[in-house]
Amino acid sequence: MMTGQWYRRLSVQLVAMLTVALLPLGLIALYQTQQVAVEADRTAAASLLGLTERAARTEQLLIERAVGAARLFGTVAPELLAAPEACEPNLSRFVNANQEYSFIGVLPLSGIVVCSSVRQVLDFSDAPNFESAMAAQTATIIVSEAPQASQQPVFVVSEPFEIDGVFAGFVSISIPHDNLPDISERMDGLGLVELLTFNEKGKILTSRTSLANAATEVPRDRALADLSTTEPQSFRGLNAKGVERRYSIVTIDGSPAAVMAVWEPRKDTGQTNVFIAAAFPVLMWFASMGVAMLAMNSLVIRHLDTLRQKMDQFGDDRGTHQPFEPNPFLPLEIEKLDENFAQMSEDVMRDEAVMEDVVREKGVLVKEIHHRVKNNLQLISSIINMQVRNAENHETKAVLRRVQDRVLSLATIHRDLYQSQNGGRVAAGNLVTEIIENSVELVHNAGRNFDLKTDIDPVMLYPDQAVPLSLVVAEAATNAMKYMGAKADETGVFDVSLKQDGSACVLVMTNSVGPVQDQDSTGLGSQLMNAFAMQLGGKIHAEEADDSYTLTLRFMIEDFQQEARDF
Repeated sequence: MMTGQWYRRLSVQLVAMLTVALLPLGLIALYQTQQVAVEADRTAAASLLGLTERAARTEQLLIERAVGAARLFGTVAPELLAAPEACEPNLSRFVNANQEYSFIGVLPLSGIVVCSSVRQVLDFSDAPNFESAMAAQTATIIVSEAPQASQQPVFVVSEPFEIDGVFAGFVSISIPHDNLPDISERMDGLGLVELLTFNEKGKILTSRTSLANAATEVPRDRALADLSTTEPQSFRGLNAKGVERRYSIVTIDGSPAAVMAVWEPRKDTGQTNVFIAAAFPVLMWFASMGVAMLAMNSLVIRHLDTLRQKMDQFGDDRGTHQPFEPNPFLPLEIEKLDENFAQMSEDVMRDEAVMEDVVREKGVLVKEIHHRVKNNLQLISSIINMQVRNAENHETKAVLRRVQDRVLSLATIHRDLYQSQNGGRVAAGNLVTEIIENSVELVHNAGRNFDLKTDIDPVMLYPDQAVPLSLVVAEAATNAMKYMGAKADETGVFDVSLKQDGSACVLVMTNSVGPVQDQDSTGLGSQLMNAFAMQLGGKIHAEEADDSYTLTLRFMIEDFQQEARDF
């Protein structure tokens, strides 16, 4: 199973690229969808305005006729006021002839109505908004829940009249609410919820159901007073109960009132088509991705997975390559790739066989070299040992022993190099430990006692540094064994520390100094240690005290440096 970063998979990248390629088409589809939605909404608004015009035709005609009648009587209002005894017969005859009206009267500036369709004198001077209406001197339509003349709630249409060009009052006509016809069943089927009229002040004048119900169906976020009564309009919104509605408003010519229809939005024309158009880009993307993934899987990914499995199997067990089965629909590029892999696998297996032979021959040669070096070092050590036994001078024997110790140190290093399993690096800590132990063993054999303390880290060094370090330790240990001593009632001390501090290595060797320190010295050991320290890139620092001697060597651990080839 493939692992790794998921976004680098071929299928993911293909989906991303196709998505980018289809993005312009999707944007175009979304734009067209938006245009369809806008056009559908415009069509629905126009349709609802037409339906509202038809539904409100009764209110429109009723109010328009009332406005016309009020204006007509406004022209003869001065004559009617001049002959109040003729008002009631003439105006009551007009009301009786028009059953939709319940009252008509001439309201002068005083507010005392003496000319009306009823015989009694009416006083409207204390009526609400009387003074403001007289001050405005404009046509109004108001609602009266308890009129003086009518026995039921009415809405009153008032038109101003003049006498000799001066405003003199209003001619008012009352229309009972009961005279309004009910909404037809056909309008109910189209989703009409409520039909009401309102004036420019936001006052509800009429309602096909009830004024209380009409108050719950008005827009919640728009005041009726802010809606125009002079221009048709349509919009969506929530009613006072929070239910979504569609509102359409038509005007009533010649009056400061308008008709509002409240519709259920689910009945809007074209709503279903808008959703279908909006879903088209998403469906197109899914269809395109499905076709693309099917084609990519059948033509490329499936064959690449098979070829990858063959490569994995070849990498695991170097099995024989099995070519693809004959398939006329196999892409030519995949087939050529499989042939190239087959040729490459054969070349790899052939080259590996040659390399194995070369490595085997090299291994045999290296073993032979190590064997000869080992024999030569042993031969040199044996020859030196024979010279030691034949030498009669004590100083000569000591010098030969020092030489033999150095040869043995080289032999130890060579053995560790030969047995190293760390890419040619040597465990310098083991080397130091072994050299110290060999040196201590010689001293113990001579009958001298002391305490040995070691604190050695497992430092790994390449031979270029391991050899000089081991030789420094061998020389320093020999010198320590030579000059180390203690008082008669004390035991000598020999401390050895090898620490790795980051990329640096620090060697510290401390030994006690006793009565035997006055031996003759040629200085060769110090010269050798300084030379070896220079090879390491470090410097030896020695500290002498009355009863101890400390040698410190610090150098940087270096990587393997290959020697320049000779051409």
